[in-house]
Amino acid sequence: MQPVDGINKPKRRNMEYIIVAVILLLGFYLRLAMVSGIQIDTPFRADARQYTAYAYNLSSHGVYSLDFNGLIDKRVAPSPDALRTPGYPLFLSLFTGSKNLDQFAVNVFYFQAILSTITVAVVYVLGRALLSVLGAMIATALTAISPHLINLNIYLLTETLFTFVLVLTIGALILSRRYGNRYLWIASGVLLAFATLIKPTIQYYFLFFIGFVLLDRKIPKGKGVRILLFIAASFLGIFSIWLFRNLVSIGYLSDPAITINTLHHGMYPHFMYNGQANTFGFPYRFDPHSQEISSSLSSVLMTIAHRFYTQPLIHFTWYLSKPLYLFRWEMIQGVGTFIYPVIHSPYESSWLFMLINSLMRVIHPIVVALSLLGMILAWFPDRMFAMTVQQRFTGRLISLIYFYFIIIHIAAAPFPRYSIPIRPLTYVLAWLSVSLAATTMRNKMAWMRNAPLAIKEYR
Repeated sequence: MQPVDGINKPKRRNMEYIIVAVILLLGFYLRLAMVSGIQIDTPFRADARQYTAYAYNLSSHGVYSLDFNGLIDKRVAPSPDALRTPGYPLFLSLFTGSKNLDQFAVNVFYFQAILSTITVAVVYVLGRALLSVLGAMIATALTAISPHLINLNIYLLTETLFTFVLVLTIGALILSRRYGNRYLWIASGVLLAFATLIKPTIQYYFLFFIGFVLLDRKIPKGKGVRILLFIAASFLGIFSIWLFRNLVSIGYLSDPAITINTLHHGMYPHFMYNGQANTFGFPYRFDPHSQEISSSLSSVLMTIAHRFYTQPLIHFTWYLSKPLYLFRWEMIQGVGTFIYPVIHSPYESSWLFMLINSLMRVIHPIVVALSLLGMILAWFPDRMFAMTVQQRFTGRLISLIYFYFIIIHIAAAPFPRYSIPIRPLTYVLAWLSVSLAATTMRNKMAWMRNAPLAIKEYR
């Protein structure tokens, strides 16, 4: 006769699959409902306008340029530039067969809704590499109903694609560690390169990963060096194509303007110019010296250093408080949870959207606090928490990426928009802290129950 456990295990597995499928269907429905029920106020603005210009100029003229005039008049030959990396524009170029810009945007939005749903599925896989079935389901469910992640899909912005590639990169690194396959390490490097071409803020993460691998006592030093060489070779093999293009087309490797701007925009305490409330979110527009400050990378760095020297307490306090702004619920340069203003959204008409938004808003500060705790607990000594080698690697890998994003945005501008791609990691790390705390409490309670018996036997 088959043991009861043998019968129940397939049933539990089937139930697990059913629940995950329901979560995915809910996430997909919410994303489709958002795309179909939204009215955006000027979708082709700011960054979105530039990404659209890059995509159409690339497909129409074969030139990588942000000049929007090339879309209006086909006779205008755009000049090449390198202000933004090409990952997202290359993705958008797949949809430029539509000559109607509104239809182009709608096509992109629906495809991004699909990518975002796949991201939810990948989060479950990541969660199972670290957490229990329940923990992975909770992290996945929060990812599925996150208003910020849902709202991302209605913009021609990098975040949806970047989130997708980021979780794939993490998944590839976890699988590489599990199976020790060189091709998986190479794939990890390729994915990291694509992630960098979409959002270059992650380009320095590899330096953190080098230290992580070399300091991991479970990985032999020789093997660790080989791992890093595989990743570095594949990463550089992809990313160097972009650098070579820049050198040939415009005469330099990269354009520092975005780096300058993000450092410049992030140097004003609490996003205000001289503490004036009416300048909140856009302090650089009110600073009469903005043009001079942003004229070069050395200029903005010298200005920041000077401010630390003359007002150390104010600026140390500001920079240390930046994570509070990075994980803020409402957008600073947007409206509510929307990056750009909208005329109408399901949050105004659907009880389900209103309920989800209210729930997620209430638990948001708690979840973020737990994620920061989980980020720290992942690095506690091995003897403190019972985790497998693979679980510890997964937890520390996710923690390191999380920490990296926080550090980068402490140095730069901590707009809440920039924390949305790591929101799935927020949910995974939050449950990790709950799980570790619960396990510790259970172990202590078990020890307290057994201690009197042990003392009695000793006597």
